[in-house]
Amino acid sequence: MKKILQSTVAAWVATTGICRADNFEYGLPDSGLCPSFGEFTYYSRLRQRHGGSDVSMRSYALTLPLADPRKTSWYGYRINAQLDTKITGFTTGGTLDLKDDTMYNVALPVTLIQQRSNGNTLTFGAAPEIATDGNAVNHGLDLAAYGLYTIKVSDTFNYTIGAAASPRFAVNGIVPIAGFEWRASNRWTLALKGYQFSAMYHVNDHLDVGAFARGDGGIWAVETARGDEHLRMRSLIVGLAAQYDFSRPGQSKRVFNIAIGTNVATRVEFTKRNADKDSTESHHYKPGFYISVGVDFRF
Repeated sequence: MKKILQSTVAAWVATTGICRADNFEYGLPDSGLCPSFGEFTYYSRLRQRHGGSDVSMRSYALTLPLADPRKTSWYGYRINAQLDTKITGFTTGGTLDLKDDTMYNVALPVTLIQQRSNGNTLTFGAAPEIATDGNAVNHGLDLAAYGLYTIKVSDTFNYTIGAAASPRFAVNGIVPIAGFEWRASNRWTLALKGYQFSAMYHVNDHLDVGAFARGDGGIWAVETARGDEHLRMRSLIVGLAAQYDFSRPGQSKRVFNIAIGTNVATRVEFTKRNADKDSTESHHYKPGFYISVGVDFRF
């Protein structure tokens, strides 16, 4: 009888994706271990402003959910966990030389979220990450930690303050975070989230269009003739964006995103540590074409 009961419980957990214990509840999204986010990004060929090099870039990002915050909680905190992967390929010419032109990012962010009774939200978590060309793995390990507090001023406006710490990848070790979301009218929403500012026009219940400006790029530990260094790419991008929600009635949001613009300013450098003063090589590039397309089920 005991074995039958154990088998029944195991089958129920496997079917529902939900596991409960004292003060802890765990569950996967209804779709299970299926990707919840995918994105392709492309930079056209960028020519150096003063020098003899060029670079283009394409990247492929994929997120696999490991815990659904709507089903996973611990002592009143909702928990979100996911596996983020990204492959970035460079094509370079002239004086910009990479031993390997493919970069890899693997991160495992775990976030705890507490919804306060006054409408404010406390968020904190940690994200171990590997970012490397595959040769300098030891120098590509990092553990970022972050804490955010979102204050709901009204039904149409909230703002966020906080900080993130990244000992290996952040220039100053600790990075302040600030953002906001303002529904200026029934049609317009202005937002600053992460490294992106956007002004989006609500066309209908499915489609939003607008303009954006964002900071983009990445940092990876790479092997060079000078030894292991960090390759850092930073780009300021401005352009137009559209979001289309293709979910059916009763489903959570399923969004298709597209952004097209130009790289206003792009910098690629090698550093011994992740600080400008330790730069061993630096390149500045002219504007080029930018496009990003993706689908997002993380709602």
